[in-house]
Amino acid sequence: MATSDISLSSSMRTNLLQLQGVQDSIAKKQNILSTGNKINSALDGPTSFFAAKNLTQRAGDLTALKDTMGQAISTIKAADKGLSSIDDMIEQARGLTTAAYSALGTDAGSVATRKSLSNQFNALKEQIDKLAGDSAYGGKNLLAGNGLRLDSTSDSRRAVNTIQGIENARITNVVSTDTYTVRVKGDGSIEGAAGEINSAEMAHGLVGLKLSGTMTTSAGSFSDVQIEVRGASGRERSFIVTDGNESRTITYFDNSQTIAANTTRTASTGTAQLTNVTLGGTIEAGDSFTITVEDQTFTYTATAGDVATGQTARNNIANQLKASINNALGANGRLSGKDVQTVTVNSGGTITLSGATTTNSAREMTVKATAENALTKRISESFASGTIVSFTVDRKLLEQAANGGNGVSSIEKKVDIQISVSNLSGATVTRDGMSKRGEGKLADGENAYAFDTGTVRFNVDQKTIKQAAAANSAANLVSVQVTDANTSNDLTVQLNERNTNAITVKAQNLTTSGQGLRLDYAQNDWTDRADIDKAVASIDYAKQNLRSSSQTLSTNLNVITTRENFTKEFSDVLTEGASKLTLADQNEEGANLLMLQTRQQLGTIALSLANQSQQSILRLF
Repeated sequence: MATSDISLSSSMRTNLLQLQGVQDSIAKKQNILSTGNKINSALDGPTSFFAAKNLTQRAGDLTALKDTMGQAISTIKAADKGLSSIDDMIEQARGLTTAAYSALGTDAGSVATRKSLSNQFNALKEQIDKLAGDSAYGGKNLLAGNGLRLDSTSDSRRAVNTIQGIENARITNVVSTDTYTVRVKGDGSIEGAAGEINSAEMAHGLVGLKLSGTMTTSAGSFSDVQIEVRGASGRERSFIVTDGNESRTITYFDNSQTIAANTTRTASTGTAQLTNVTLGGTIEAGDSFTITVEDQTFTYTATAGDVATGQTARNNIANQLKASINNALGANGRLSGKDVQTVTVNSGGTITLSGATTTNSAREMTVKATAENALTKRISESFASGTIVSFTVDRKLLEQAANGGNGVSSIEKKVDIQISVSNLSGATVTRDGMSKRGEGKLADGENAYAFDTGTVRFNVDQKTIKQAAAANSAANLVSVQVTDANTSNDLTVQLNERNTNAITVKAQNLTTSGQGLRLDYAQNDWTDRADIDKAVASIDYAKQNLRSSSQTLSTNLNVITTRENFTKEFSDVLTEGASKLTLADQNEEGANLLMLQTRQQLGTIALSLANQSQQSILRLF
């Protein structure tokens, strides 16, 4: 044995080993109390350690899934907020249709009101699409649909746009693919609406009011014709006839025609009476001039020929009156045997009547003269559009009319031009220039043709559409699938840690397209009641679609919310189970530590006692 080795007694070694064991146990208990776990490593208990670790890992996985579910719930809630706002906007759109129904008159004011309401409707439609686009959350938009899009081909749009008088051809609210044939026909003849012609005649004392002519190929017009009358009885009258941007003003009944009888030489014995009848002022066709001689009346009404350019109206009228009086002077004439001898006309148009002479007494003749404005006047105006407006003004009827005939009358122009659109199933929609306003009437600007598969729209140029009608032009507008459907906006939510259970929330198309709400733009500025009816039908469909989409989102939200709550609670169960395997009983472990500390003290005392037996040897020396 090495001199440096120290030998311990058996009792001391035993006590020392026990003390070391107690110290190790104390360290373990202190570690348990400090960590709170009775199993801190696989060495402490592999079965419990790995079982607890598996439970803890699963609980962690579920907690991560719960966070994902929470984001999915937020995505659905964002979509629901967008859906609710869209529903509010659709109700606003319904209010616009209600207002349009209350302004269904065919007068200009009602038409303008409906057009304004239709523009507001279109603005709401565009805002709905923008709102749907703004409802995304976390890169997912549950209101944007599956990406499927149908539209017309560029080649077919180009083909329709080559028709003279048609442009901006397109299809809106495309529900399914189809082919539409656009055809233009008609001879362009013009006429006026009978009821409005009659109303204008009654309002202004007109006779034979007529719209006629043929629409031109370069300046045509579908616009109403307006007739406005201004003035007062016995004073100047103005008739303003308007067709589109053209306006003509005709004034009449303001001429200053006069006729007067003046005796220049009185009758005396052997001397004949001379009376001159003089015409003056402005003379128009229809003005009447009357000379009364010896109680016999002679009247002549000026004709257009009498007052035509280059003519001397006074001479023409004077000669006509002279001829009538001369005829009456003949045998058995009305003036035969009267005090009138001769009648002549000088170069200035003055009529001179000479009385009979007698040697016994003076023979006086009575001569009177009066003039009156024309009782009627014929008006005929031609416009660049090809429209001819003609009528006769009856002065007495005009003066007897309400408000002295003053006011404005609109006359619907009917033009023999039709544009028809038909699809593959044979359905045909026609807008006709001959139709009554409010009943599918063709008009300048955008015209819409609604089918179950979509709405064909294009702008009509009233100035040149006659060219297409004359050529009986036709072309096809074809709709096809432009983009494929996809699942990029669908939301898939994992519901368990093994990914064997998941739910997919499919994106709802709440845009106004034909694959979504089918809420189309207002048709034809809501000129026709049928156009408003179609808007109401599209609103009804959109509301049903919204209800279905809301129910779908609500169901998915309830499922995911339930799973989120389950995942949270189940994660707590797993964590609790893991804790049961590893957590220490603090009271028990504290008592154990106290016991070990007591044993440690006792071991120290025992070791001290063993050491004292060794020290007793020193007393021998």
